Amino acid sequence: MENSKRQIWLNITMYALFIALSIIYIWPFAHRGVIFGSGDLMFHVNRMEELYQDIQHGVFIPRISAFSFNQVGSGINFFYPWLLLYPFVILRLITNNPVSAFYIGIVLMNFLTLSVAYYSMLKFSFSRKRSFAFSIIYSFANYRLYLVFNQNVLAEALAYTFMPLALLGFYEIFFHDNHKWPLLALGMTFLIYSHMLTTALIALFLLGTLVIFWHFIDHKSQRFCSAIKAAFLALSLSAFYLLPFIEQTLSNNLVASWKGLEFVQTPSDTILKSLNNSPYQYIGIVLIITLFFGVLYWNKASLADRYVYIAGTLLTVLTTTLIPWNKFIQTPLSVIQFPYRLNGLATLLLSIYLSRIVQVWFSNSYSHYRIPTISLLALTLIPVGLVYSGEQQLITARENIPYLSKRPTVRHYYPQQNGTSYNVTMSEWNNQLHYYAHNGSFDYFPKAVGDKVTQIALHKGIINGKAVPLGKQLTSSPNQLRYYLSNIKAGEKVELPILYYQNDLVKVGNQEYRKPMVTNHSLIQITVPQHNKYVTVKYKDSLVDIISVWISVLTWLGIIIYYLGYKIRSMQ
Repeated sequence: MENSKRQIWLNITMYALFIALSIIYIWPFAHRGVIFGSGDLMFHVNRMEELYQDIQHGVFIPRISAFSFNQVGSGINFFYPWLLLYPFVILRLITNNPVSAFYIGIVLMNFLTLSVAYYSMLKFSFSRKRSFAFSIIYSFANYRLYLVFNQNVLAEALAYTFMPLALLGFYEIFFHDNHKWPLLALGMTFLIYSHMLTTALIALFLLGTLVIFWHFIDHKSQRFCSAIKAAFLALSLSAFYLLPFIEQTLSNNLVASWKGLEFVQTPSDTILKSLNNSPYQYIGIVLIITLFFGVLYWNKASLADRYVYIAGTLLTVLTTTLIPWNKFIQTPLSVIQFPYRLNGLATLLLSIYLSRIVQVWFSNSYSHYRIPTISLLALTLIPVGLVYSGEQQLITARENIPYLSKRPTVRHYYPQQNGTSYNVTMSEWNNQLHYYAHNGSFDYFPKAVGDKVTQIALHKGIINGKAVPLGKQLTSSPNQLRYYLSNIKAGEKVELPILYYQNDLVKVGNQEYRKPMVTNHSLIQITVPQHNKYVTVKYKDSLVDIISVWISVLTWLGIIIYYLGYKIRSMQ
């Protein structure tokens, strides 16, 4: 009983510390009431805005973008997962302050990252000390700081919350207890909910690992069946997103995210900037030291630990100019966009190995320098101090960048003047939601749009071959755009600045909703009616959309009911 109480108090203390560390992580930025906007901030702000407006109007599944992404009916929500944006949006509804909601959301993400990392390592190693060390090292890694605050790559940062769980699930299925296959299913599900490209990278890494170790795996058929069950469960839980994604991809000829292989660093830059604790796309000082000196603990490492050390080292090397990345630009590898993305997986693997080294320090009973438990806290807080140092570097570099005090325009696109960086408080927040032309603003537009993107973003329709501004006649509703063409003659054909996606319908005047006329530019064209000159374009859920939601909802309900039943039975 005493031991049980002690474990409870240890858990309470640890999770309280996780909360405190999560707040410390954001405090240098949050207490200023400002977000240093750069990278993908405007992209994710627009995604959040769409969901925020939809929820306020009683709609909970965003389809086409009516309030954001230039209000042209973009289908961005079919291709970027949106479910994990809900906490940020709910926090905004509660606080009525988007900046506060953003930072509180990051606190929740940090806490979840610490907790998932701790849980995953505990189930793998059965060592609380190693698990605690891993959770700190991984969550406060340099590359993760780069994602969260340097470039505001929110979706990718969310994905790194669940990578340890996916890795644990894979380990359980193929090397330990394959009955724990739901761990892999849940890990991959939440990766899909976060960031598809990261999901693909993890899947490829796990597949490569499986090929390497296939000869050493026992009970292959049983373990393979467990993997199939995990895949089926993950696909069912993700059906609400994956099936509409597939439907729209097959039904439309779209321009996906840009492809390329940029920002490849030399080996010397990778080493020196990591050692200098630069808050950029590097593994950082702690892990670069681990990479070079981890071999000293090779004899103390298990086969699994040795593998992650080698893999983490190779992945770091792959991000450098030692690999001729320019020769792969015209290959499928170009979808990775930035080879430095491999540093995220390298961070996970090297953090695992370093946690083993920390465990060795604590378990070496023959050492004259055996460290008491209290020293674990001091030792693992080193990454926290390094993150704080990196944050101060970012603040020094960004605090004098102008605020987004005006709405960007084509002639004065303020974010571009500072390399797409800007500062924003609650007062400037809405200026991010008007003209938007960088980092994903035109992702998944129909290819036929071509060079008309700016014209469309400025809400210019085409009448008799001439561009006519229509923006003042536009109103938005969830998954719906409406133009009032009162100043246009009846009978005129108008090419509206609204993109066409599968399942879009149009209502002209008093007519019923019907499939629209689509121009060669994949825009919706209508003929202005004699009376009631309202034109409404809306997205109507297809059978695929409806069925996919029910598949995911029923699967989640089944999991919850099964889990509750299991808990009740175990208590009897």
